[in-house]
Amino acid sequence: IISFRTTYGYILLFIGAPSYQQDLQDQCPGGSCNPQLGDLMVGRAAQLSASSTCGLDGPQNYCIIGYLETEQKCFTCDSRLPYNRYNNPNSHRIENIITTFDPERKMKWWQSENGVHEVSIQLDLETVFQFSHLVLTFKSFRPVAMLIERSKDFGRSWKVFRYFADDCSLHFPSVTADPADSIDDIICDSRYSGSEPSTDGEVVLKALDPVFEIENPYAPNIQGELLSKLYTLQSVFCFQVHGRCVCQHNTAGENCERCLDFHHDSPWRPGGENTANICRRCNCHDHSDSCHFDAARFRATGGVSGGVCDGCLHDRTGPQCEQCRPFLYQDPQRAREDPHACIPCDCDPAGSQGGGLCDALSGRCVCKENVEGERCDRCKRGFFGLRQDDPAGCQACRCHSLGSVGCDQLTGSCECDHLAAGSLCDRCVEGFWGLGNSVYQCSPCDCDIGGAQGTTCSPEDGQCLCFPNMIGRRCSDPAPGYFLPSLNYFLYEAELTAPLPGAPPPSSSSLVCNSDTVLEGTCSISAYLHSCVLTCSICAYFQLNPVLPPCEQYFRERGFEFQVSNGRVVVVRRTRRLARRRRQGQVTYLIPLEPGHALQIIPRQRSADQPVTWTGLGLVRVVDGAGLRFTVDNLPSSMEYQLVIRYEPEVSRTSAWSWSWFWSWFWFRSRFRGGVLDWPLCLKAGGRYFVDVVFTRQSGSDSSHILVDSMGLIPRVESVQDFCSQTDLDSFHRFRCSGLAPDLGSEESLPEVCEELIKSLSARIHKGAVACGCNVIGSRGPYCSKLGGLCECKPNVIGRCCDTCAPLTFGFRSDGCKRCECDPAGSLSELCDQVRGQCACRAEVAGRRCDRCQLGFWEFPRCRPCGCNGLSDECDPENGECFNCREYSTGPSCNRCVEGYHGDPTSGQPCQPCLCPDVWSSRRFFATSCQYDPQSLSLTCTCQRGHTGVRCDRCSPGFYGDLTLPDASCQECSCSNNIDLSDRNACDGRTGECLRCLHNTMGTHCQTCRPGYYGNALDRDCKECSCDRRGTQVTQCPLGSPCFCDPSTGQCPCRTGVMGDLCDECEDGYWNLDGASGCQTCSCDPVNSFSNVCNKVTGQCPCRPEFGGRQCDECGENHFGNPDLQCVSCDCNLEGTERPSCDPETGECICRVGVTGIFCDECAPGYDSAFPACERCHACTALWTENVTDVQRAAQRMRTFIPRHDDDEQLAGHHLQRMLEMHSKLDSLSNLTGLSQKLKDAIDPNVILINPSPLLNTEIDNIHLEFKNLLNSLKEKLVEDTGTEDKEQLEGTEMFLIKINKKNNNN
Repeated sequence: IISFRTTYGYILLFIGAPSYQQDLQDQCPGGSCNPQLGDLMVGRAAQLSASSTCGLDGPQNYCIIGYLETEQKCFTCDSRLPYNRYNNPNSHRIENIITTFDPERKMKWWQSENGVHEVSIQLDLETVFQFSHLVLTFKSFRPVAMLIERSKDFGRSWKVFRYFADDCSLHFPSVTADPADSIDDIICDSRYSGSEPSTDGEVVLKALDPVFEIENPYAPNIQGELLSKLYTLQSVFCFQVHGRCVCQHNTAGENCERCLDFHHDSPWRPGGENTANICRRCNCHDHSDSCHFDAARFRATGGVSGGVCDGCLHDRTGPQCEQCRPFLYQDPQRAREDPHACIPCDCDPAGSQGGGLCDALSGRCVCKENVEGERCDRCKRGFFGLRQDDPAGCQACRCHSLGSVGCDQLTGSCECDHLAAGSLCDRCVEGFWGLGNSVYQCSPCDCDIGGAQGTTCSPEDGQCLCFPNMIGRRCSDPAPGYFLPSLNYFLYEAELTAPLPGAPPPSSSSLVCNSDTVLEGTCSISAYLHSCVLTCSICAYFQLNPVLPPCEQYFRERGFEFQVSNGRVVVVRRTRRLARRRRQGQVTYLIPLEPGHALQIIPRQRSADQPVTWTGLGLVRVVDGAGLRFTVDNLPSSMEYQLVIRYEPEVSRTSAWSWSWFWSWFWFRSRFRGGVLDWPLCLKAGGRYFVDVVFTRQSGSDSSHILVDSMGLIPRVESVQDFCSQTDLDSFHRFRCSGLAPDLGSEESLPEVCEELIKSLSARIHKGAVACGCNVIGSRGPYCSKLGGLCECKPNVIGRCCDTCAPLTFGFRSDGCKRCECDPAGSLSELCDQVRGQCACRAEVAGRRCDRCQLGFWEFPRCRPCGCNGLSDECDPENGECFNCREYSTGPSCNRCVEGYHGDPTSGQPCQPCLCPDVWSSRRFFATSCQYDPQSLSLTCTCQRGHTGVRCDRCSPGFYGDLTLPDASCQECSCSNNIDLSDRNACDGRTGECLRCLHNTMGTHCQTCRPGYYGNALDRDCKECSCDRRGTQVTQCPLGSPCFCDPSTGQCPCRTGVMGDLCDECEDGYWNLDGASGCQTCSCDPVNSFSNVCNKVTGQCPCRPEFGGRQCDECGENHFGNPDLQCVSCDCNLEGTERPSCDPETGECICRVGVTGIFCDECAPGYDSAFPACERCHACTALWTENVTDVQRAAQRMRTFIPRHDDDEQLAGHHLQRMLEMHSKLDSLSNLTGLSQKLKDAIDPNVILINPSPLLNTEIDNIHLEFKNLLNSLKEKLVEDTGTEDKEQLEGTEMFLIKINKKNNNN
């Protein structure tokens, strides 16, 4: 049932309905079998009803509003009979709303009764339909408020479809007027309730708004919007037979709207192309004959099955009766449909879940958590005490899970693992650890044989007892900042040894003395950074023997280090600073670096592309028979050591050398890099040993030198008691872990298998780890490698501890060492002092890098003497320009005198002082230079700026100063650049006060503008004040001078009511700047004006429409009256008036020339009638008009003498007749103007005109004669009845007519 609460109108209701067609197979091709869309109202007139219909009980009147077809507003309705166009056109029954498409469809409609404000229309449907949309068309205005309802229970309950109202908040306050967010929202729509149009307005309702996307049109909420559940025809024939559908596809119901019984395994759907999945039969395995559809199960199975069986039999359960009930399981020997297929479970009730439950398919028992076995009849391993009341079945053994192998299932006593002990097996045996504190069983302590102090460890965490500075559970790693020395840790560099006494001197050919450095018979010392360079008359070499040269002995006795370098003897004082340098890693070498000695240090430069085969600074070149003394004083343990000498041959050919140690000789060949002493040395810890080594060349060798790198003491692993097993010793020797192989180069690393043995041995020897000792200046951090202790060095820093500059570098600092970079053009060697970086320079060359000439020389590397005329000892090293010229000279070659002196240094003439007026150093010298004339013996000064005179003893114009005072000078007068510097009197010559300021400035410094001027005096920008005298204060504008204004901004001092920078404009509310006292107030009438702001020139106030005058205190244009009371409009035509347009007191319009009329809205006689132009007519027309006007005035005047009608009885009959004739004559005189107009209009401008004036004159003469006779008669009558006054008036009238006659005759 659908109900509409509305007024009268047309209604269209469209709904899906069945269609009866014969072609049964073409009804539903490829889609749902849905009926065609049609009008639901057609054929249902009997099912329509309305709560109010006009004229049902007899004729009724009704009235409408709005602009309909005719102006008639009230009509008569008679709805007792149905509508008929010819017999009953005023019937407005409810069935008239059914839409037809005949031409007269708009002639019939449904009409409600007048005065009934709430009307409802109801349509009853006999079955379920698919509702599409509703269209209502109204004959009158659409309803102000309306709602549409539906009922699916034959009117017992109703649900609103949609609300309609022009004001939703007024008519339906509880319903939202916002757009719907979903298809289920009930809203109020105001689009179809407006006042326009007044007829044929529509109200449209769509069941499913196309704004919303409908994913499932069969959803319950969507079906609710379609008035009922959406039932479409399921019959394969798609039509109704005898009112019932022939259902197919397992469907049933009046409209095939549901599934057949026991066909609920898939949901109901409309029939279409795919019908296989519609209403499938349920599968209950013959254990039930009833089922229902479960949407949740259908979704859970992915659309496979949604049927749920009801009341399963034969001990069955499950959605399809596919499972046995609890404590039963499927007999594998029987089919699932067998009613006897479910047999009892065989499970121990104490150990199985649920007291004996088993798997419903396999029959396997489901054991409790701690129970196992086919019947769940025994405890799991690690559990004991099977009981039915225990939820887990068995309780866990208290034994440690890792230390035990289980417990007795009856008593719970623990059975320990072979490495565990205790009643609960919760601790490890001695030498093992970890039980209870790790996820593993007992593990061996495995303490490091070198880093740990024993073999036992903590049973909790396995921590061994470590030697100092060893860390880790096994004590196998050094602590951060510590390391384990490698086996060649005890290394002694050859370049740090002392030469053995008695070493052979160098050959004479190798000793060369520089004759340039020899000073016969003298020795001189020059101090330089605690070192000195000694040049003696002898040429000496360095050797350790008791007899010293005189110079060397002299300085050694006084605490100097002594050595010869490049023919010079270099001595260095042994001071605390030298000791500090040694502590900082700066080593003093006893073996020389210079060639020509038995022992010579050969530095090696490290590079990234070449392997390093040496240690330390480099190597020591040793000649045949020379020896080295190594000092050993740092052994930490008393044990046996293997002695190794590391070296490099200087030539590639085979050479044989030997070295002796005490009484032993050892031979080594050039292809090897080390020699090992045959037997070990037993050395004590803390002892001090000197190892003297002498090198001897064997016969047959072609090399005269050998390069010795270092001596090493390698600890013997065999000498350490209880250190390792025989297997470890065999591996130690097999892989040559000791580093004793003669051909082992420094570039080779130890095998990996040796690392752990060496680390343990090192920890045992050193009783723990050794501090890294990384030099805080030379290393990048405090940490070093764990094995060997190599620190990470900064650039150009070497040494294990990063404490030494690399060769050819210097300056051990926090950023590393810098390269020497000795200039090869000025240096004698690439080496430099490692502390200061000073290179060895040749003569006339200086600088740290030997890259510049010494003082007094220039043009490096040629280094020529400076040419400074003997007046300077230094010059520019690039161009030779002299510096620091003496004796008051200057110039590139000291070739001229300095300022304040005169002379010629190039010719030997000394520089003499200029007296201007005093010498340069007297602080009374005011010249830049002077010229001396030798002929006149006179001196001429070139004065400084501001000074003048022969001796510059007075100030120039524009300058001032008291030159008699000390330190005085002429200063420029501070006049802001506003004086004439050529004018001597422009400023005071002593005080500097400005006297003659220019550019309109003033002040002691001409720093301000003169009165009447403004601007910036410092920029010469003083401009005259341009004040408007009319608006400027009188006192600030004296006659004959500019007005005074603000000296900075130029703002003029304005009078009251005046504004602007120049006081040239009245303020709002003021006007008349040209007034005697400047701007005066507007004084606008506060009532009659809009504001007090008037025109600043005319003073006119903004008046309200009916007021005028400058101050709005008068009536306005075209108005008259009292402005204090009321101004009334004159209504004059402003196009025809003067100004003012009317009299301000009477309101009479004042017409302009050529215009006449009460409102000055027509043309005057003598003017063209086209208003408002009113152009003047021809001159003759004007003359005629003037005469006619005079006649009219005379006729009007004569009317005053004619008796009125109320006096007619006093006149005789013939007199009355004469009077009437006189009236007629006077009227004709009054119409003379009209006659002239007719004549004018009758004249054709295209024809020849005949002058009508004589005719007019004749007419006037006749009238005059007749009037004269009439006048005489009046005189006689008036003489009898009136006084002298009337007689005089008649005579005046006669004279007036005579005058008119004369004018006509003249014209």
